[in-house]
Amino acid sequence: MTNNVMCLPITDDVLRLLGFLPVAIITTCGKDGSVNAAPFSWVTVVSYDPPQVLFSTNIKRDTYKNIKGTREFVINIPSVDLLRAIWVTQKHFPYGVNELEEADLTAFSAEKVKPPRIKECKAHIECRVLWTRKVGPTCLVLGRIEAVSVAKDLERLGVRERAIALNRPIFFSFQEEGTTRKWMFAEIGKIHTLTEKDGIMEIKSETITSE
Repeated sequence: MTNNVMCLPITDDVLRLLGFLPVAIITTCGKDGSVNAAPFSWVTVVSYDPPQVLFSTNIKRDTYKNIKGTREFVINIPSVDLLRAIWVTQKHFPYGVNELEEADLTAFSAEKVKPPRIKECKAHIECRVLWTRKVGPTCLVLGRIEAVSVAKDLERLGVRERAIALNRPIFFSFQEEGTTRKWMFAEIGKIHTLTEKDGIMEIKSETITSE
């Protein structure tokens, strides 16, 4: 330790905490027309002009297979109210299973691409793939933004009010011990802990207070 600075091990949890990014649900389609949905937090806009977005996915995931096959995706922006649906979409279903149906989410057509938007999400970014780059067990996907849409109740809000209304969950921790898995999310003023044990999931929320 030097000058009140301490080195930390480069672990997944440390990187997640420092990454501290909002969650999105990305929808893709397979060549067979099947729909896939999965949650991601490594998603960011990398250029405003031209409008482009980057995300990373494990090459073992169905998202990667669909991206390579059809080269389109939709970034759906959920609120904290959809934590349970986010948990369902992260499950590893057999290829071709529609996670939207499993999570009781409603699909509706996108404007410019084939993968659907999610009705329960408050904003959507439709993209076509520009390139993919493998990095170890993951793949970076750069997409050109083709269309952006928001729920009608957000349309007339200012920037500040729109950010509050979106109320996006921010993923910052995942821990696994035996049959117990735990995810932690933040929102403005709250921490949510999602715990799965033996296939049963519960969510506990706590309000952050300043002392």
